[in-house]
Amino acid sequence: MKDWHIHIGQYFDEYYDFHDVFHILKSNGVMECVLAYLTPKFDNVHNATNFYNSVVQEIKEARNYADKIALKANILYWADPLILETNSLEKIFSELEYNGIALHPLLHNWTIYYPQLLTNIFEFAQERNLPIFIHTGISESDEPLQFESWFYNFPDAEVHLAHCKDSKAIIHLFKKFNNIYGDTAFCPFDSYAEICKAGFENRMLFGSDFPISHYYTTHYSNKNISLEKQYTMDLRGYKNAV
Repeated sequence: MKDWHIHIGQYFDEYYDFHDVFHILKSNGVMECVLAYLTPKFDNVHNATNFYNSVVQEIKEARNYADKIALKANILYWADPLILETNSLEKIFSELEYNGIALHPLLHNWTIYYPQLLTNIFEFAQERNLPIFIHTGISESDEPLQFESWFYNFPDAEVHLAHCKDSKAIIHLFKKFNNIYGDTAFCPFDSYAEICKAGFENRMLFGSDFPISHYYTTHYSNKNISLEKQYTMDLRGYKNAV
């Protein structure tokens, strides 16, 4: 089994250690995962660079630990426009062999403020056959249709749209582009049902958004549950949906 959407690192007031996350995935039959190190938005290059440099070693250790327990961990580079102002993608990927690129438009508003950087990312990913994972939602900043011209200009770039909350937009993109997939992480059941009804169930990949799912359960639903229990709930919710 493969989980296409997990994270490690600091999320608000909680820190999620890769040892715990990987152990729970493995104990639940997951043999492969796609993960991004949680990265906040910074106001200046200095802070962004210090943070990135501080977590690179941890990311390497995470990959080594995943190899040790026979879990294939596909690690994404969480693109930060401040980092890319002074570092090329070639340099970043030469220092740590990432398996793809993650974009979070809710944090960085790529299409409005960084369109040329976004084009560079798509060019780089297409040339190297690297998937691009994009956080999507229903707000103006993260609605998926804003990327349509990039999907059109880079038809060979594999794109994964996280969350798929806006079924109408997702269905439109699935119909138009064969290189786009979605995941089930925090995807509303009605949206998932509409996407499947439209004939695109095979484009929807299982993603748990673990352990962020645990954060929302414990902080907003006021339930005191363990990480282990949360992941069994994530799996159960997915299996019930399909």
